[in-house]
Amino acid sequence: MADAALRPLRRRPRQRGAIAVEAAYILPVLITAAMMFMELANIGLTINMGATALERAVQQFRRDDSVALDPDAMKALLPQRMATASHGYLGEDDIAAVTVESFTSLDAMGGGSAAQDDDHTHGDDIPAWRITVDIRKNFITPLPRLLSIDSSAFRYRYQEVLAYLPPEDQAQ
Repeated sequence: MADAALRPLRRRPRQRGAIAVEAAYILPVLITAAMMFMELANIGLTINMGATALERAVQQFRRDDSVALDPDAMKALLPQRMATASHGYLGEDDIAAVTVESFTSLDAMGGGSAAQDDDHTHGDDIPAWRITVDIRKNFITPLPRLLSIDSSAFRYRYQEVLAYLPPEDQAQ
């Protein structure tokens, strides 16, 4: 009689430990996905914050004419101004490289010469600068190292042109 009572229990598959095995398969995938989303958010925030900070720093150079004429001063002040404009999200150590190229005119920046275009000779005396900033921001999770990415940081390059439009009396 005892054998007949145990028979239904033997036919049922054993469920003990099944949830633990399923969790062991699913949790690493969920943790990896969460780290990927955090890294993508970090990258997106850094790109947007860096672009806004560079635009604000360039706007400050437009207002400060004495500094804007000196590429070396611009190169020295740009990391400080970008760090301030990014509300502390980007530090001066996150700004890897700054280059400021000075040109005599927008035509010279584009590779042309004012002599080729007789109609636009009024732009010869308006200087222009090409500002290039490289940002290097560390990843916030260990996921890139787990995926065998060589660097522990990502890089992004911004480029901005600073030039003044000619006064309206010269534009005609």
